[in-house]
Formats: sequence, structure tokens, C-alpha cells
Amino acid sequence: MAKPTKQDLLRLRKAAIDGMVSYMKFGAAESEADPDFDEDFDAGYTQADIDRCAKIVDELLAALEGVPETKKNEAILKAVKTAVIKLNKLNDRCDGSLIETDQREQLCELIIAAAQRAGLVSSVHDITEEWREW
Repeated sequence: MAKPTKQDLLRLRKAAIDGMVSYMKFGAAESEADPDFDEDFDAGYTQADIDRCAKIVDELLAALEGVPETKKNEAILKAVKTAVIKLNKLNDRCDGSLIETDQREQLCELIIAAAQRAGLVSSVHDITEEWREW
């Protein structure tokens, strides 16, 4: 499998964040024109929560860019653990509504790809599972 590129990571980040924004605005509807659109829909989170999520992801990506060669796996897993725990707390503050199934899959894919790009060597596919509550 090819090592993920920085562009791959940015694409995954955008998909996860855009999905949160779309759900917050439209719920299960595709747009305001969709018959399923409900203007009174409450996603259970705000744009500020999405911004916090994006910041956590950005902090993780930055931390993984500068991983030292010594104890590389340990440093990568520590950065992942820190990000996942922050995401757990944020999602808890949103009563579990910020990170739903689609967002969970997108965030996990992003975190795993970022760790692989940083050089993580692991036989475990989902490196977030140990700490993830969403």
C-alpha cells in the first residue's frame, strides 16, 4: 500500500469536517430544497464544536509531521492517543452527536493514514480503537 500523501490527508480532513457542517445545516436532507429538510433540526453541536474538532485534527497532523526518528512508533501512538482523547471529550460535550458513524469512519481513516505517513509500523489496523469512545 502506498504511503498516504499530504494531499490525501487534507482530502480526508475536508471530507470529515464538511460532513459535520452539512449534517449540522441540513440533517439527513441533502439541501434546503430536499423534502426531508427540517429548518428546526438541531444536530446537537455548533460550528464552534466543528472548529474545535478541526483544531484537534490539525494539531495531530502537525505533531505527526515532526515525529523524531528515535522511538518513532511510541511518539506517533502518543500523538494519536492525545488526539483521540481530546475528540472523546469534545464528542461527550456534544452528547455524542458530533462524531456519528460517517464521521467516525472518516476520522479513523484520517488518523490511521496520518500515522502511516509519519512512519508508524503496526500490525493493528485501527490504532484508535484502544482509546476511542465514539
